[in-house]
Amino acid sequence: MELPLTKTGIVGLDKLLGGGIPVGWSTILSGEPGAGKTCLSVGFLVRGIEDYDEPGIFCSFNESKKELYLTQLGYGYDLHKLESEKKFILLDFSYGRALGDGQLALQQYRLDLPALTKKLKEAINSIGAKRMVIDPLTIISLLFDDIREIRYNMFRFFDVIRRFGVTSLAVVETKKKDEYNVEEFLAAGIIRLYNERSGAKRQRGIEIIKMRGINHKRGIFPFSITDKGIVVSPDVEMPS
Repeated sequence: MELPLTKTGIVGLDKLLGGGIPVGWSTILSGEPGAGKTCLSVGFLVRGIEDYDEPGIFCSFNESKKELYLTQLGYGYDLHKLESEKKFILLDFSYGRALGDGQLALQQYRLDLPALTKKLKEAINSIGAKRMVIDPLTIISLLFDDIREIRYNMFRFFDVIRRFGVTSLAVVETKKKDEYNVEEFLAAGIIRLYNERSGAKRQRGIEIIKMRGINHKRGIFPFSITDKGIVVSPDVEMPS
């Protein structure tokens, strides 16, 4: 029996994935700053709305609503329009970014894990969302004091999200190419973005590290960010 798949709708990515992301799964989208994580995750929501009539939620601990709506217009993503059509909701918890401390955002909004999951569920139910993005998931780990607590509560969080029935991307920041965070060990799928220097330029690349139950392509493949969002080249593997 084949797994039902959520097509990302992003040019070239579904071919790389072997059709899409399993319905209801939480997949980690990781990479260094500037790799294109927010653009890809917003594209996942927008394509879901426009191509597959699947409403989406964006939970932001990083960019404010004003910032995100403005920056994504450059990629052809009119989030304000989708919001006005009641197909998109942005949950803005970005207060702490200006202070350089994500934990302050959680304190400002009096959020703990149960409170956050309640807000997510309310937003999902209000528009019948089928897709969700959390950017970045790393902020949630600040609620806990040690690695055991982080691991246990992240596992609980992924389980709750699965029960919501939405297919989600959880954004995670990395600093090194071979660095992995605790969240990535718990997730059923990992998509990694790269922004590698090649001479005087940088080349963006994408790799499916794992996607349980899916026969996905292996290797690093180039992608570009255009005025129509992200375009992946699934038939041109980057040299190692």
